[in-house]
Amino acid sequence: MAKIKRLTGLFKKKRPTADAKILITKGGRTNLDESYNRLKDNVLHFGALGNKVIQVESSIAGEGTTTIASNLAVSLAFNSKKVLVLDLDFRRPGISKVFGVEEALGFGDYVLEDAPLESVIKHTEYGVDVVTRGRTIYNSSYVLNSEKMKKFIEELKEKYDFILLDCPPVLLTSDYMHIANYSDGILYTVSANFVKRSAVRESLTLLEKLDVPVLGSVMTCVNPNDVSCDYNK
Repeated sequence: MAKIKRLTGLFKKKRPTADAKILITKGGRTNLDESYNRLKDNVLHFGALGNKVIQVESSIAGEGTTTIASNLAVSLAFNSKKVLVLDLDFRRPGISKVFGVEEALGFGDYVLEDAPLESVIKHTEYGVDVVTRGRTIYNSSYVLNSEKMKKFIEELKEKYDFILLDCPPVLLTSDYMHIANYSDGILYTVSANFVKRSAVRESLTLLEKLDVPVLGSVMTCVNPNDVSCDYNK
């Protein structure tokens, strides 16, 4: 019972969780498009400094890491960058739905069944490549600390300008610690009016103990009525 109380105490209120999807359009000039353009430009700057593997994290589930990783990837692809999104949320994989590809034959098949690298990379209509979870993974720490995982990331780094890692929540799993061994930087996602400040502080404290920098944060689920901007009109 104590554990249930702790988990429910991480967010302010329950809200319907919308399915992640591609929200931006090429050449779009909405506030949403401009927000992703700014995020993309910051990532391009970090990329110029050698940060090409980016770990997208949140405190708890439902804060939009999959939406951010997917739309950021598309925005980078619009800039002629070669981008891959890797689904490392083994418990709740969502990348396959966003990009409309099959979940089967993914990372789990590569690391557990010796599937060839090229066979688990899926090409999408957005110019972004993805690797789904694929086969169910039960022992995440074993997989994330394996030599095959290390080899997998190294091979992807030779093929892509950016690799975005869609990750499970910091406060609900310990996977973030293992994933950080392969990332160059962390993009931290915070859902407006949903996650508690105490949860954000705890997550950032844990992330700052890692040997990988927190590059910045992104606020999601912001009510457009709360944002006043008519610059593009």
